[in-house]
Amino acid sequence: MKKIGLVSYHRDPNYGTMLQAFALAHTIKKLGYDCEYLNYYEYKQPTVIKKILSKIYHTIKRLLKIKGSIEYDFFNNIEFKNIKESFYIFHECFIPYSKKQFFCNTISTAVNDYDFFIVGSDQTWSEAVNKFGTTINFLDFVKDSNRKRSYAPSIGTVHINKNYLDVLLPKLKQFRNLSCRERQNCNLLESELLDKVEFVLDPTFLLSPSDWNSYIHEPIIEGKYILAYILGTRECISKFAEKLGEHNNLPVYYILTRPEYLSKDNLLKTIGPFDFVNLIENASFIVTDSFHGTILSINFEKNFYSFTKRDGSATTIDNDRIGTVLQEFELNDRLLNDEFANELGSIDYIRVKSKLENLRESSLNYLKTDYSICNQLLLNIL
Repeated sequence: MKKIGLVSYHRDPNYGTMLQAFALAHTIKKLGYDCEYLNYYEYKQPTVIKKILSKIYHTIKRLLKIKGSIEYDFFNNIEFKNIKESFYIFHECFIPYSKKQFFCNTISTAVNDYDFFIVGSDQTWSEAVNKFGTTINFLDFVKDSNRKRSYAPSIGTVHINKNYLDVLLPKLKQFRNLSCRERQNCNLLESELLDKVEFVLDPTFLLSPSDWNSYIHEPIIEGKYILAYILGTRECISKFAEKLGEHNNLPVYYILTRPEYLSKDNLLKTIGPFDFVNLIENASFIVTDSFHGTILSINFEKNFYSFTKRDGSATTIDNDRIGTVLQEFELNDRLLNDEFANELGSIDYIRVKSKLENLRESSLNYLKTDYSICNQLLLNIL
């Protein structure tokens, strides 16, 4: 059996990140291939002394309650202990990753362990993490372009900075097969590269509702409810959710994502990734500013309302990601601006389902065809 090395974000305590990682590996294994994510760290392999010093540093930092500079540093607070544990358990049980650890100064040895490599989904090609083009996400350590693949990497926005495009294009020219999660970016890259860039679905779309339901059990919440999954801090989103609850006489349940929501009633603090899918599958309405919250709502044919996560226009940072996928399914009206927006009617999922099934089939065919070609190349080499 051929072994595939996957490169994508898979450890981050984020529902979308872990579910897309799970879905891609699950789908590839169903196609009959062995695969695992590279257990990679972006720093050099530490010496014993550096490991000891690092442990001392983090202990002192924790005791003195010194906060880091990253946006989600609050996730290390005690209130998030249970939800962090839920992510850890899911990662250990359901995300295949290499026992061997790779570092920026040892990653080249990975070429000996796998037949070929796939850069997976999530924002693996976004400017935020690849500004200088030096990350693992372009598979620079793989010298043979026939072994470099991609499945649904996202650039994070359809408004690509010209300077970043100059960094991106030379890297992508070295891939044997290219795909992207945004149709607009596929068209742009094709025109620049003069080569085919396949539009494919996010991996979470590759699994049908029945596929997901085989991993979830009884409803977590009895009765009807509204699920609020809000990653940002725009107050208008929770206000809309509460207004929706009052109008429909339904309770609003909040998944804990930030300290701002610790004071909310009906707060869910121990939710793992499959629990997250369970909550969406059984909700009467979903209110979210999350890309994966939106697409799972579409997959499960739910009534949902999506908001941009950040203040500013639709082009601010990654605000346009949700609008892009809604446009694909002609659901633009589900993207709202503030709590004063009107409640909308039910979605015509007959039309949406037909479009989704066609796209799911073409995305799966892309994977099947790509691997068949790769197998033939390997046979020729052998």
